[in-house]
Amino acid sequence: MNREGGFLPPTPVMLLSSGLLLIIACYWFIEVTKAVPEPYLDEVFHVRQALAYWVNDWGIWDPKITTPAGLYIASYVWLWLLKLVRVSSSLVMQLRSLNLLQGTIALYLTSRQLLYDVPRAEASSIDDASRTSSSRSHSRLGLEHAALNICLFPPLFFFYSLFYTDVTSTVLVLLAYMDFHLKKTRNQYFLSIAALFLRQTNIFWIAIYLGGLEVLRNLPKGRSGVEFPCRSSFVDVMTGTWQHACLYDPLVGDAWFEDYIKTGVSLVVASLANLQKLVLPLLPYLSILVGFGGFVLWNGGVVLGDKENHVASIHLTQMLYIWPYFAFFSFPLLFPYILNAIFPQNVIPSPLRTGSTRHLVPHLGITLPLLGAMLIIVRYNTIVHPFTLADNRHYPFYVFRLLLRHPAIKYLVAPIYYVCAWAAIVTLSGYQTNKNEKRTMQDGADRATKYSPLPSSVPSLEPGNRTSFVLIWLFATSLSLVTAPLVEPRYFIIPWLMWRLHVPISISAGPALSNNSSFASSTSHDEHPRKRRGAKKRKTSHWLDFVTSIVFAEYDHRLVLETLWFLCVNWAVGYIFLNWKFEWVQEMGSVQRFMW
Repeated sequence: MNREGGFLPPTPVMLLSSGLLLIIACYWFIEVTKAVPEPYLDEVFHVRQALAYWVNDWGIWDPKITTPAGLYIASYVWLWLLKLVRVSSSLVMQLRSLNLLQGTIALYLTSRQLLYDVPRAEASSIDDASRTSSSRSHSRLGLEHAALNICLFPPLFFFYSLFYTDVTSTVLVLLAYMDFHLKKTRNQYFLSIAALFLRQTNIFWIAIYLGGLEVLRNLPKGRSGVEFPCRSSFVDVMTGTWQHACLYDPLVGDAWFEDYIKTGVSLVVASLANLQKLVLPLLPYLSILVGFGGFVLWNGGVVLGDKENHVASIHLTQMLYIWPYFAFFSFPLLFPYILNAIFPQNVIPSPLRTGSTRHLVPHLGITLPLLGAMLIIVRYNTIVHPFTLADNRHYPFYVFRLLLRHPAIKYLVAPIYYVCAWAAIVTLSGYQTNKNEKRTMQDGADRATKYSPLPSSVPSLEPGNRTSFVLIWLFATSLSLVTAPLVEPRYFIIPWLMWRLHVPISISAGPALSNNSSFASSTSHDEHPRKRRGAKKRKTSHWLDFVTSIVFAEYDHRLVLETLWFLCVNWAVGYIFLNWKFEWVQEMGSVQRFMW
């Protein structure tokens, strides 16, 4: 049984899932090590700096490195540990293995814990009546599967075999996020500082994002029909927020576009009304922000080296590029919502029914101004960094060549940005159900409870997230991206991870977890052999029922599609990296490879 605020215990499903991840990642690591034994691309700077620290030459700093020394300090400790156990492989391979270890173990364990904690945090803010009426079974099998998929995310998985900052940086941010949910403030604080030693832009996630969620955690939530009238106007929201000092915060699945604006206004007003209550919880985040501001003033900028090529700027189109990025990698999660917005429910296969999402599609009065704003941003704020079009080893080079092939193309893709953004946000809502569907889902949960082999209980979950989370996530994402002149797939990793962790896992009533399951207790050795044989037959029958329920009805099939899609993308990108070699005319004899 998982204690409140405690860690998830290991399960057989976890061991199987993590073992599969380890096999896939190790195969990728071995292939890269054989094909590319020497440092490649940015590894040249990172490896050189790490080796300087390893020989205790702490005064050397490569002027081309833009990030702090956290990775090289971590690598020093890692190389020292490997030396203790007498590992004799090359230093490059040893340095790369640090990311392999973190991606297959630390990232997996952190992701599964967060996938459990995030929905519980959402559910804890809901009154018992609302929680009971909309609760659904949450499958631990689905949780482990989702954790595996997160670790297979292609732009992150690729770097398990290279010595880059991305994996360590991401793991530290997620560890801080995990401690936020576990309310381990001291651990969270030190992990947040450690994350800044890996990458400066982590400030937006460990201070702004988590600080925003801290505000939400300490603000009372208003209830529709109690503190706020049903379909509240802006005046109702302002009045109710101030009078009751609570937050207007509808579910994403119930929210119209204007509800996000109302929530934003309510968030500001409720924070002012509860300012005295918020000061103490926000002190750790404010101290980190003040310390980071002092560093920027002392350093004369955010980056440490190569400052002339990494000047902070306002790059609003980054917040347009992110949506096709999400749609490309997560289309198995998004497409059911698009189907349900286009087609009536009776023509959509049952496993893909989310409940109609047509009511969540903004009307023309909202759509046209938003598209107009996108076109204005494209017209006046499209920034193409010289590095983007000068380096054909990275995939953004080819994306921008396509966008810039004709002046009209960059405007014609604006509707694609819009649709992808809508689908990504609506996916956070969870599946909507009518009364008959709710009864069917509850029946399915009751049936599943009878034959669940998974040994733990899970809480009732609210289907989807609240508008306040979307606003905090969008705000942190915007700050982390719009200040970056370069467009790189790696920059979108943490925004995607935070979004993915909040995507509801279950579609329908998945196999529930029950401590009363017949699999929770073993057959007594004192029983009559005939009784034991009968129990084994019943157990086999329950297993068959369980497997059948997963395959045909009661499992989130999007997780399977997501796994297959990630494996295909990783295979394609890996194959191209290992086999499609080329040379530049100006650097003959030096092999170049394609990568993210």
